[in-house]
Amino acid sequence: MMNELFLARIFAYSLLPLLLATAHVLLSKQSRTMARRIEIFTIYLLAISVGANGLGGAFGHLFLSDLVAEGVGWPTGSPFQLEMGYANLLVGVLGLMAVGRRDGFRTAVIIATTILGFGATLVHLQDIAAHGNLAPGNTIQNIGNLLDPMLLIGLTWWSARRFGAETETAVFAQWQIRQQPIAGLAAAGIGTGFGLGYAVGGLFLWTVVGALAGVGLGLVLSRRAAPLETLTPNQAN
Repeated sequence: MMNELFLARIFAYSLLPLLLATAHVLLSKQSRTMARRIEIFTIYLLAISVGANGLGGAFGHLFLSDLVAEGVGWPTGSPFQLEMGYANLLVGVLGLMAVGRRDGFRTAVIIATTILGFGATLVHLQDIAAHGNLAPGNTIQNIGNLLDPMLLIGLTWWSARRFGAETETAVFAQWQIRQQPIAGLAAAGIGTGFGLGYAVGGLFLWTVVGALAGVGLGLVLSRRAAPLETLTPNQAN
């Protein structure tokens, strides 16, 4: 059960945002430039890998602390779980806020996510070396702890270095606003589906169902947004 739980977390919060972003890029006629494609991957990672993942981690540490401790292979009943819960809550909220930001705020959120993820992985690796603790929560979750920040750093650096001029235009900003509800509601759907799957069984199934439902609702809201009436046909596409 523990192996499935932590594998499902990697699927939900590290692999699924990449799959959804890839589908978004392939299916959207408005995401043809490289700058827009990078932005799509970035906001899905911020919304899901940072936002939804942080909120899910907060729920686990705050309300299922003994289960989390057992999954990591550490003693139960520690009040430090509550502190970690609030740290995850902080990062989760900031991740969702960063979806709509393209300034120093987003960079600061990525730095915070990187420090937390790399720091947690260092602690887990030290525990493995010292005690041979190979519990799933002490091993499997390190994949996401390292992969997600590395992707965000790489994408942000690439966008700023190669496509800064395009991303600072009003056209890009207007387009980006229309993508926010899709990524945001995908994150909400994944978090809800994951929780439902944990409660009734079928973690992977319900997570996918939640993701698809969130994306569908996000598409509806995005299409109801103000039309890109100020754009030329080439810019809109």
